[in-house]
Formats: sequence, C-alpha cells, structure tokens
Amino acid sequence: MQPTPSSWAKSRPSSFRRKRYRAGSRIVPHSHADASLTIVLSGDYQESIAGRTVEHSVGSLLVCPANMPHAQQFGASGASKLLVMPEPALLDYLAATIPFTTAPATRSIEIARIGRQIAVELAVGDGYSAMAAEGLLWQLAALLGRDLSRPMAPASSLAERACREIESAGDDPLSIAILSVRVNCHPATLTRAFRRELGYSPAEYQRRRRVDHAARLLRETRMPLSEIAAACGFCDQAHLSRLFRRMMGCSPGGFRSGA
Repeated sequence: MQPTPSSWAKSRPSSFRRKRYRAGSRIVPHSHADASLTIVLSGDYQESIAGRTVEHSVGSLLVCPANMPHAQQFGASGASKLLVMPEPALLDYLAATIPFTTAPATRSIEIARIGRQIAVELAVGDGYSAMAAEGLLWQLAALLGRDLSRPMAPASSLAERACREIESAGDDPLSIAILSVRVNCHPATLTRAFRRELGYSPAEYQRRRRVDHAARLLRETRMPLSEIAAACGFCDQAHLSRLFRRMMGCSPGGFRSGA
C-alpha cells in the first residue's frame, strides 16, 4: 500500500534539487519511497510510468507517486530537471484535487517560466529564497490542477492550428491579421480562442516563445546578448532585456549566471 501524503512529517518544508542528465542516458525501472514533482528546465526524455510512455520536454510538470516504478530514456541533448519533494500541505492539496495516483503530467510555457524562476531563487540562496520558491511551487500546483480539470481542446481547434502556424514561422512574428487569414477566422474569434485555451493573446504567446528561446540560448551557449536578441527576433538587446525581465523576473545576465 502506498503511504498517504498525510503520513509525511508535518514540519517538513519542500525540498528542491536540480539535476542534469547526460544525452542518451537511461534510467532503469525504479521507484521512490516518497511522492515527488518534476519540472523539466531543458532537454527532453521519455518516461514509462503507470502503464504508458510519455514524452516530456521544457515546461513539463509531472507527478511521481510514492512507490510507483518508472523508467526514463533521455534525448540527444540530455535534460535538466528540478526534483521537488513538496511540503505536506501542498502534497495533501494535490492528492485531494487531482488524480494523483495516475502519475498525471502537463506542460505549458507558464510552467517553464515559473520553473526557471524557482531555479533562479535557488541560485540566489538568500534568506528569502526558500519562501519565494515555495510560493512559486504553489503557483505550479494551481496550474497543474487547472490544466487537468480543463477539457482537452480538439487538435483541430483554432488555437492549435494557429500555434502550428507560429511554430512553422520560427521567431518571425505573425500578426493577428495574418494568423486569422491562415486559419480562416475573424481576428477577434482567434484572440478569444487563444485566451480561452491558452490563457494568452496570440501576440503574448509569440513573445513568450521568443523569451523561452532566448533563455535556452542563455543557458546553453555563451552567445553575446546582442546576438541572442537578433536570433530570437527582438528589435535589439534592450528590447530583449525589457521583455525578459518582465516575464522571467530577472535580467538576461542574472538568468545566465544563475542557470
């Protein structure tokens, strides 16, 4: 029988550990005595758990119930993850509000952003970092609950089709007028669909993608900020810095030093 979340010591705070995995590495089936959450910060991998195999990449948030066997196969770029043992109150909340024992998972740009904020707080490591990381973790729990309770949008939805157009354009911005023509709908209809299904306008979604790309280059390369700005479709370095600070809560330089 699995230990219930309530059996954890009530005084234990959440613990965070960042771990990196080599490209192409593999972890054989294993299990853990305690339940945990994982936030994928970079890279990608496959996980076999609860009778299914799931692809995880940047922005994935997943639950690993206690004593549940799972195995992992990492991709060509390896992966970096935050491994979290939640405080008892948060674990109890998740167990009561989501199908915890099915090892649920979700993925979003917002989860990626919050995961990086937690990593930055842990790197700062001052007297406020633990409190800040704990608050961000509760935000992730809310996102997980909302995503799992939301009806799945059909693959043919307007927002899904528009996202495919955005992906194919890379970091070249697409106006709402161009997007709406490509998916054959009114601009107002597309904007409402985006906000309903993704929580952002099309323009905000594209800005977040560019910031995510910039964060990946900051973490994985030593490219100068001016070159990163150009590679990610920003007007200039100042434009990148303004948007990066607004969305990530720190400057590009601060993010790079803490990554």
